[in-house]
Amino acid sequence: MEPSAQPEVLPPPPLSSVSIYELSFGTVAGICSGVFIKKGAKAMAFFLGGIFVLLQYLVSFSVIRVDWVKMGGRFENLFYTTDATGRKKSPTLYSLFKWIVDFLTADFQPRASFVAGLALGLRLG
Repeated sequence: MEPSAQPEVLPPPPLSSVSIYELSFGTVAGICSGVFIKKGAKAMAFFLGGIFVLLQYLVSFSVIRVDWVKMGGRFENLFYTTDATGRKKSPTLYSLFKWIVDFLTADFQPRASFVAGLALGLRLG
């Protein structure tokens, strides 16, 4: 018999590249924060969507009158930023993520592992 006729035995593939036993405090804090943010964003969207539907319902029966232009202006004043030229810039997902990471990692040393955990928590949550 030829030695190459026997099938080569390969080791089993790894189960995961992340070992649960080797997670750092920053990673765990990031995962928990990510899950909290995602669940909170869903609850806030549900709550604000319900308020919008209620307002539109009341407007349809002429119970109240909503000035949506003024509401849009308040939103812009609260969330838009002004660049060096004086132009207003709308928020982006990147600017929101950057603000959240800067806010959550102020005076927090394991920033890199926290950001990785935050991304994982946002994915899992």
